[in-house]
Amino acid sequence: MNAPSDRERPLRVRWAQAAERRLTPRSWFQGVFRQWPLLLVLAVIAVGIGIVADDHFRRGTFIIAGGVCLAAFLRAVLPNGRAGLLNVRSRFLDILTLGFLGGGTLIASLIVPPPS
Repeated sequence: MNAPSDRERPLRVRWAQAAERRLTPRSWFQGVFRQWPLLLVLAVIAVGIGIVADDHFRRGTFIIAGGVCLAAFLRAVLPNGRAGLLNVRSRFLDILTLGFLGGGTLIASLIVPPPS
């Protein structure tokens, strides 16, 4: 008996077979590496959170704000295909939102009085 052709199989079976063929460790690492802009931003923010946890609120918040501003900068200069998960909506809206959040956090980190 002949095996059923691709058109005769249900769509979800074809998708599952395609996913099994494509997911290899190499392709997984390539997919993660393609997200380098987001990983870089998250690393900067993680460093800032670590500094805040080490009881340096102003410095850590300043670094966190720098990470968000870095995300806005990367979204502005990278093409849509290279921006990875920083590409959420339109370029203008992404830059506006990230710039507003980064700038607001930066101002808040500068306004907070030093500990007494």
